[in-house]
Amino acid sequence: MIKSESETVTKIHDFDVAVVGGGVSGAYCAWRLQRTPTEQLGSDLALLAKQHPDKKLRVGLFEYSDRIGGRLLSLHLPGVNLPVELGGVRFLESHKRVVKLVEHFGLSKEELPVSDPDGKHLFYLRGYHSTASDWNRPGFDPPYRLESSERTRSPGQLLHEVAFRHRQRVQQNPEYYRNIGFWNLLLDELSDQAYRLIRDAVGYESIVSNWNAAEAILFLLADFAPDAKYYRLQKGFQHLPHVMSEDFKAAGGKILKLHRLHRLDRNPSNGNIRLTFDKGLSSSKLSGRRILGKEVLYEAHHVILALPRRAIEMLHPDSFIFDSSTFESDIKAVLAQPTFKIFAAYRRPWWQTARQISAGRSITDLPLRQCYYWHTADGKNGNWNSVLMSSYSDGASVEFWAGLARDPNRYQPPFHSSPPGIGIPAEGDLNNSLAPKAMVEEMQRQLRELHGVADLPVPDPLTSPFIPPYIAVFQDWTQDPFGGGWHFWKIGADSKQVMQRMQRPLPEEPLYICGEAWSTQQGWVEGALETADIVLEEQLHLQPLY
Repeated sequence: MIKSESETVTKIHDFDVAVVGGGVSGAYCAWRLQRTPTEQLGSDLALLAKQHPDKKLRVGLFEYSDRIGGRLLSLHLPGVNLPVELGGVRFLESHKRVVKLVEHFGLSKEELPVSDPDGKHLFYLRGYHSTASDWNRPGFDPPYRLESSERTRSPGQLLHEVAFRHRQRVQQNPEYYRNIGFWNLLLDELSDQAYRLIRDAVGYESIVSNWNAAEAILFLLADFAPDAKYYRLQKGFQHLPHVMSEDFKAAGGKILKLHRLHRLDRNPSNGNIRLTFDKGLSSSKLSGRRILGKEVLYEAHHVILALPRRAIEMLHPDSFIFDSSTFESDIKAVLAQPTFKIFAAYRRPWWQTARQISAGRSITDLPLRQCYYWHTADGKNGNWNSVLMSSYSDGASVEFWAGLARDPNRYQPPFHSSPPGIGIPAEGDLNNSLAPKAMVEEMQRQLRELHGVADLPVPDPLTSPFIPPYIAVFQDWTQDPFGGGWHFWKIGADSKQVMQRMQRPLPEEPLYICGEAWSTQQGWVEGALETADIVLEEQLHLQPLY
């Protein structure tokens, strides 16, 4: 029997503003709209608010999954106090919006070390081991056929020298540089072997891929300067959208999780936007199966899509947002970057014993790519439980790990590797993120190779130089609805013009878009907040927050 539309679609109620997407930009938009006093709203929003008995806006925040945070995903591993970050990790002091929000909510931060003053961090490239200090040693010869002029600088120095040489030229002639690929530009300046060294040894393959050179140069100079200091939140980066969403609810806002936006339509009778959602969506990381509940219908006077490129592309093609003649080319002006992370917790910090490393990162051209020494315990109160970000990979390496993610067999740690009294939750975000057996075994093999330590048939949990983890978790950000961990501007894209159009793709419609993808600070929470502020202040006419 086929159900009628009235049986399968339920109309709930209207909102003044519907915010779709519970990531950081969506949580921020909803929070600001709900917390802004009516007299400080733009005239249109103020008129809507005054129609209600309490003179407050009706704002709804819709989220595809069962959590708020988007690409900020902080998990607490058993036996370790410091959360791990499967999504965004850090911010800079120059990120004024993030810093102000951290101060506003009284969130504790701490510096996140990347370099090692003792130069003990490892480079394992083309089968050869070296340390960070080796790059400062005269006569050091990495396993690449470099030109003589290229041998005197580290990979980071080679990269930043190219960016610095072109800085003023980009400002003088941006159109020329945005039509050049960054990979092409690097090969005009360096030998192919130097390019391969940079790609392998910097750790991020996507940064030196063929994206918009004008954007790439400014990105590197601003965000990856050699003396940059990075910070993390002690309770996890996801705590930021969490506290915003909680304050949003406390102010009267409504959060609706497990709502996947299916399509957008105009309601010609009242000028509102009609949103059709699939309610009750669930998924399994290992099986990939999705279960759809019934469709539900909402209407709103204004709609903010706080979504990445892939989530917008998943909308029904008849959604009226695609009526814009430039919209499809504008959403394709950015490229989603594949990103994959694995964290593993161990009964003790074997890397400190084996290599005397306690913080920062090591780099390899193995699919692991980057290994961060996330938490090296000091043994206080007898607790030696420690954590590695075992793999932080982007680009082509992601496909390698994605293949192993399909293994249906969960990793079961050996009895001797688990600290006393430690158990794994049977459900929740942590359980959903547990790594499969094949992935953990391959991760361990590559960690052993990177650190140059032997594998013992039956490692002693207290004395062996290398031991198995008692838990491992992972996240593949290429999966729907994200498409990637961050975005970069495509060759030829005029970022200023595209950003302007994406704020309001159809000038006559109260429909807006924000998020990290179409920002001047791609890959950063600051970029998501930047575009959210533009929509709120330039389109909805809220007063600036700071």
